[in-house]
Amino acid sequence: MTVHGRLCTARHRVAVLLLLAAFLAAAMPARAAPAPAAKRPMAAGAAASTITVGIKPLDPFVGRDDTGEYTGFSVDLWNDIARRNDWQTRYVSYPDLRTLLDRARDNEVDVAISGISITADRETQVDFSYPMFDAGLQILAADKPAGLDLSNQLGNLISPATGRYLAVLLVMLIFAGAITSAVTRVGSEHRWHRRMGEGMFRAAAVGLAGDLGEPQRLFAKIVTFAWLIAGLVFVSLFTASITTQLTVKSIRTGITGISDLPGKRVVTVRGSTAESYLRHHDISPRTVPSIDAAYPMLRTGDADAIVYDSPVLQHHVDVAHDRKETLAGQVFEPEDYGIAFPTGSALRKKVNASLLQMHADGTYDDLRARYFDSHS
Repeated sequence: MTVHGRLCTARHRVAVLLLLAAFLAAAMPARAAPAPAAKRPMAAGAAASTITVGIKPLDPFVGRDDTGEYTGFSVDLWNDIARRNDWQTRYVSYPDLRTLLDRARDNEVDVAISGISITADRETQVDFSYPMFDAGLQILAADKPAGLDLSNQLGNLISPATGRYLAVLLVMLIFAGAITSAVTRVGSEHRWHRRMGEGMFRAAAVGLAGDLGEPQRLFAKIVTFAWLIAGLVFVSLFTASITTQLTVKSIRTGITGISDLPGKRVVTVRGSTAESYLRHHDISPRTVPSIDAAYPMLRTGDADAIVYDSPVLQHHVDVAHDRKETLAGQVFEPEDYGIAFPTGSALRKKVNASLLQMHADGTYDDLRARYFDSHS
């Protein structure tokens, strides 16, 4: 074979190989493009990230001013934390605490703030920051002694002790009437019941009113004087007993602490730690969706007491100068508020560091004094 022939054969083979490779490439399925990487949550972002903060209105921790801006102790606290970490904030409001914590648990918000008590049950659902506020429970009651109104006083008069005194008085008067009837029977034109009635009336006049009349005989004078002394003693004891009963019952009718709540109409917020505490102590409260719905019930007499977080009730009393309400008893069941995060959030460590810085440089104390000056 000539050189020219061998070159043609080689070219033919290369062409066949190229055609075969092209055919195989066309026959193979196209390789799928790699899927894009999942977007990481905002909470794990670096500086200048936008943090979604879930809030629940609770005066004075979360509220809104006349311009529509969110304000309050918790909001101002978070704004300072965000400033220290160069974070932007997007607030999302929720109607109740349970929904807010559910959103944090499900990673739908990066942070949850309000007045959120740190509890063991909630720790199983979300993570918490260091305590941001020390709180507890307290009782708000109507600022009037319940025993001073006429209906309560009349009710307090009806008691076994009062009945016993009146029974003794009746026996004494019947005895005095019987003696009078027997003494005046001879030569009297009146029947025995008429003489007895007159004797009871005379005994009551002498013993209770001090009407001595004009007894002529020495024996009558002695009996009248003795009866007068007995009447004075009886009236004194009866008056002292009634006064004591009214005083004690007036105090007991009011609310001075948690021990006075059984049998009272108690209101608290649904799903709160206050509700859990009351039910644990065999007190069945009426629940409302928010604390703002409880205040009118106390003012209109539909409730005897409100049990809720102490700083919230204290702030309400401070700003409601025209309402007759008072804090009853001391703070009980101490608890702490915290900032909630989805479990494992990278924000928690940075927020805790910021809280420690705020305590160290005095920012926290200044902020607390601004909202709770009379109780800080």
